[in-house]
Amino acid sequence: MVVDSPPAATAGAFVEIAHRIVWCTLATVDRRGRPRSRLVHPIWQLDGDGLQGWVTSRRTPLKVAHLAHAPYVSCSYWDPAHDTAVAECHATWIEDADEALDVWERCRALPPPAGFDPAAIWPGGPASGDAGLLHLRPWRLRVGTAAQLAADEALVWRAGSGGGGALGPAE
Repeated sequence: MVVDSPPAATAGAFVEIAHRIVWCTLATVDRRGRPRSRLVHPIWQLDGDGLQGWVTSRRTPLKVAHLAHAPYVSCSYWDPAHDTAVAECHATWIEDADEALDVWERCRALPPPAGFDPAAIWPGGPASGDAGLLHLRPWRLRVGTAAQLAADEALVWRAGSGGGGALGPAE
């Protein structure tokens, strides 16, 4: 049984689990439709525009090609207690320098463990050679503690599913 839930309830539960677990598996799809996964450290924020996420990531030719082909990612969190949170998102590279600085500061402003200083990897800031920033807009969320998953009562939100608002672009 899937529990379709209001966007704010699902997004709040998602952020709680995501920011507690911190690291997630982010999957992209290549030009042949094959998935590729890597570990990343996104940050998430629920605000007037809905739920948004940002990832600091090396802007490798492979990631650039994958997202140019299919601008969608799956972010999957799991912890040893079997709590899970999954966000299916539209992903775009942040090109604007002011927006990149804003995201940089968002990363630094959050308290640990979710918050971090990206300058530890890119001392030159967001303009460093291989520094990349992705903006994530969920179109589907699935969240559940171990108890909810065992009872088949995970919270699910989908863009366009009703539930009183959008968290990201409808697909």
